[in-house]
Amino acid sequence: MKYTTLLMDADETIFDFGKCEYEALREALEYHGLGFSNEICESFSSINAKLWKEFEKSHITRSELRVQRFRELIAKCFEGFDNTEILADTYVDRLSEQAVLIDGAADALEKLSQSFDIYIITNGLKKVQRGRFAKTDITEFIKKLYISDEIGMNKPDKKFFDYVLDDIPEKDRSKILVVGDSLSSDMQGGRNAGLDTCVYDPKNKISMPNKLCDYHITELVQIFDIAEE
Repeated sequence: MKYTTLLMDADETIFDFGKCEYEALREALEYHGLGFSNEICESFSSINAKLWKEFEKSHITRSELRVQRFRELIAKCFEGFDNTEILADTYVDRLSEQAVLIDGAADALEKLSQSFDIYIITNGLKKVQRGRFAKTDITEFIKKLYISDEIGMNKPDKKFFDYVLDDIPEKDRSKILVVGDSLSSDMQGGRNAGLDTCVYDPKNKISMPNKLCDYHITELVQIFDIAEE
């Protein structure tokens, strides 16, 4: 095999974040007596995605992101509601209970784990990610979770990847492949660390060739094709 080790993202690579976010937001808003609709969820998703990009660039902190997304949602959809921080806490609690996997992810991880050491690399909140993984049956296929909230560094910062690379047994960087859906976080981070990168793009939205990606896959099991080249 060309690679021995996979550094894999969590959201939209293993977890279906759209479904997790939808249900967590619905439960959080309804718990606080607020309305919910697809339009409200779309507004939140847009706000959340924008702020995570700002976080990746270190323009805002994790704690600021956690609350700011609800400040903006409330300003747009729920004028007069003033328990923003409590709502933010409720959402995190509910999201930590949502562990919807992408179709086929569990089977793919089981197969991949027989040939590769798999590590999770995620910028997600530790409460959310620890809670979600604990609710799945896939932890037996994963060697370790590396959560930026715990180690104090974020993707795509090279320091995040250096921390992971110092910790894992494989020291030959040419044997390590970064797999994820995000160009700005996973692929850029892999490039920053001098690692090969593979973008997971099940809807085929990313045009190739791309300077950030060595490989492009639409199914996780296609990693076997790459490793056997």
